[in-house]
Amino acid sequence: MIIARRLKWILVALAAFLALLLGCYWLADTWLESSGGRSMLEQELSERFGMNVRLDGEFNLMLFPDIGVSGTELIVGGDGTPDTTFAYSSEFEISVFLQPLLHGQVVVEWIRLSDGRVHPARYTRAGSQPAAAAMQLPEIREFTLRDFQIVLAENGGAVLSVKSLEVRDFAESRQAVFSLEIENLVAADGWLLWDTTRSVVQLGELQFDLSGQVLTGEACVLLLDPPRVNVQLTGQSFDFDAFRESLPLMDSAATGEDDSDLPMDIRARFNVDELRTGGVTARGVELQLGREMNDVAVCGSG
Repeated sequence: MIIARRLKWILVALAAFLALLLGCYWLADTWLESSGGRSMLEQELSERFGMNVRLDGEFNLMLFPDIGVSGTELIVGGDGTPDTTFAYSSEFEISVFLQPLLHGQVVVEWIRLSDGRVHPARYTRAGSQPAAAAMQLPEIREFTLRDFQIVLAENGGAVLSVKSLEVRDFAESRQAVFSLEIENLVAADGWLLWDTTRSVVQLGELQFDLSGQVLTGEACVLLLDPPRVNVQLTGQSFDFDAFRESLPLMDSAATGEDDSDLPMDIRARFNVDELRTGGVTARGVELQLGREMNDVAVCGSG
């Protein structure tokens, strides 16, 4: 009898705790909406991306695995019309630090975006500032993209499907580990460093898996106008015909014969010990893509 009575009170206490938890959840969710939590988060994200960010869809409190919000329709850049949007995500999860939140401030800890698209050609800088100055990126524990499309040519056809991109422990002028997988094209990992003093993003210890063929090297993104991508890769053996057959189909008319539709200047140098193509094997081969790179460091400005 005593045991049954104690069990009854334990169940009552548990029910009361759950009711309290649900009540706190409802109050916090209401506070986020009525007290401007959505607008504060939009402001924080806008400062990080250097462009206007809007959260136009659902907006819900998230308690697990971390405190934050989740929702739909995160829009970056543009004037509110679809043909001017720089980036769009149909789903998002954003974790915020607890202590600033208790004081009515929103500070982002990590961001996860999925099912979206990016239009690099629509990137606009803030006023006449250099390209790097438009994006002020504070430290972030994790930034993740899933199932995104990168639209390289605005007139259609040239689209890359990013299955995943993950950057961990990012801070300006500090190396951060990243991994990238582009569907039917490449899987890559290494580290990146955003050098704000030189307006350069360095990529080091790169390892590319191009449909089973491995290349290693380094790269650089020089934040000029337009941006320039310098790449230097080496490998032991490379089958060019097998790689070409694995490439995703793209409309050649959309990409343009001179790459004039691409929103960046790409310069690449490939050194392979053995190159196979058309039944012929060549050894000690150097291939150049785009304009010739300097013989100096890959991150040189020339």
